[in-house]
Amino acid sequence: MTDLLIRDVPDDIVAAIDADAGRLGLSRSEYLRRTLAHVAVSGGGGTVTVDDLAHFERVFADLADEDVMRQAWQ
Repeated sequence: MTDLLIRDVPDDIVAAIDADAGRLGLSRSEYLRRTLAHVAVSGGGGTVTVDDLAHFERVFADLADEDVMRQAWQ
């Protein structure tokens, strides 16, 4: 197998990946391996799953928070 190195991944993205992996009881490497395999097989888009919506909800949970949005635009 080939190794991949991905540079400059923001800390918050790594934290989200680690949290998702932890919820599934997987290592970061195994979680990313499975995610990449899923993207490769599915073509990377098209069908939106319940898992996709749950991920969206986790990532963007604070969009309705007025304080967060106010700080974002300062």
